Amino acid sequence: MDKKKKKSAIAVCAVILCGVIYFYAGYTPGSDAVVTESFRDVSDETGSGEKAAPAEKEASEKKVYIHICGEVKKPGVYIFDREPRVMEVVQRAGGFTKKADPSAINQAESVADGTQLQIVRKGGKNNAGGSEKNTESSGKINLNQASKEDLMTISGIGESKASQIIAYREANGRFSRIEDIMNISGIKNGIFEKIKDFITV
Repeated sequence: MDKKKKKSAIAVCAVILCGVIYFYAGYTPGSDAVVTESFRDVSDETGSGEKAAPAEKEASEKKVYIHICGEVKKPGVYIFDREPRVMEVVQRAGGFTKKADPSAINQAESVADGTQLQIVRKGGKNNAGGSEKNTESSGKINLNQASKEDLMTISGIGESKASQIIAYREANGRFSRIEDIMNISGIKNGIFEKIKDFITV
């Protein structure tokens, strides 16, 4: 190889070498990486997933409160996970008493939340008239003559308060006015305002 060709070859190699050096000098590892998608919790936007759990839990925990009174062995308020049938409420209350009239109520009927079920005694329609001692012809409960079961038919008066009312009149005599019921522990103005239209003396 003559000197001229040798110089040309050296020049070509130099150009190639410069190109390689230039390429690597401007290259930064990872600089060509492209982010195509950022990961996120999709459930935060859609409302699905675990965030729906509290609402489902709240719905599943909704309770049904039923007040059953009258001719059952254990009158009171019972809590159910769903709307029960009348016969289920009666069973929870210990069943009918011997004086009850089961035919007077539809035992297959569904009972809604907040319902007060009153189980009447045999011949209860006649006993509810003006000749009955514990109930006036107006339908109001007479505080001085009502039995514990009859007192428990008043909204807000449970077994404990009914027993206190009877004990009060036995110890102090007749109620002279309906306002005297506020002398019973736990019965204050709020409850009185709710029941005053259903009681008499």
